[in-house]
Amino acid sequence: MNIYDIARESGVSISTVSRVMNGHTNVSAEKRNKVLSVLAKNNYVSSGIAKSLVLRSTNTVGILTVDIRHLHYANIAYTIEQEMSLRGYNVILCNTGEHDEEKAKYIKVLAEKQVDGMILVGSILSTPLIHDAIKRYFPSKPVVMFNSNFKLPNVYDICSNESAGIKLAIDHLVERGYSKIVLVIDYRTWVAEDKIERYKRGLAEHGLPWSKDSIIRVSSGFENGQNAAQVLLQRGIAFDSIIGCDDVTAIGMVKEFAAHGLRIPDDVGIIGFNNSVFSQVSSPPLTVVDNKSSTVGTSLARLLTDVLQGRDVPHSTSVYPELVIRGSV
Repeated sequence: MNIYDIARESGVSISTVSRVMNGHTNVSAEKRNKVLSVLAKNNYVSSGIAKSLVLRSTNTVGILTVDIRHLHYANIAYTIEQEMSLRGYNVILCNTGEHDEEKAKYIKVLAEKQVDGMILVGSILSTPLIHDAIKRYFPSKPVVMFNSNFKLPNVYDICSNESAGIKLAIDHLVERGYSKIVLVIDYRTWVAEDKIERYKRGLAEHGLPWSKDSIIRVSSGFENGQNAAQVLLQRGIAFDSIIGCDDVTAIGMVKEFAAHGLRIPDDVGIIGFNNSVFSQVSSPPLTVVDNKSSTVGTSLARLLTDVLQGRDVPHSTSVYPELVIRGSV
């Protein structure tokens, strides 16, 4: 059913139908009711494509994340979707995986879908290929990123200052009497490297040594946390505390240490990252660095909306974490 059919069945002009469908008030109640009655009777759904051609906006934005199963990314993506919906935008969620070629493909897909802008969640999306894909497929539309280091005129960033979280964790561990602190890192990103450098500085500030053996690289996840614990035990690395890359990986380490008779926090203190629900229900409950995923998600959505509405906004904003003290330290 098109606008001509609606006008004919309603007994009104095409322009009247158009005014009713676009919410204009300069239509009599009688004519408005006739048009609305025809629309309801025929279960009419307007064409978003046609409307976008007129308005030059699809009222749709894209979200890219590498793995929606990762609870931290899932919480941020959920918050973004809810916030964008409140602001009248639809969302296309893209689960890219870790390969750069797939990430770039999804950026091209969103460009073909004519989205008004996009949000990229995670520093793992800050790679040279993604930088080039944005320049190629989104040369002028706004792109908002979480933990990015891109310097492009249409790219805006919300940065979770995770190196500040490392300092909070080290200071707390030292205050509790721990001195052999191991850092567990997952993705090889600029944020991860920044955390490593802050870890080294943090130990030096307390007069504590570090070695290459005290930095363990793993993929995130429960089983990988267990594997990381096994590496520490099998290599005979001296440690009494651990800063995990995320909560789930840290809980995997708790589980593995318990299987070897080590008590948390008496024998080993463990601090997680993200403050997910898992950190609250683990045994013991995890002390964590809370990098405020809900705040980040809300900030990303608001930032993109502000840019789309022509407001003057800073290109980079930082969100600072807090330490949530529970029972693992």
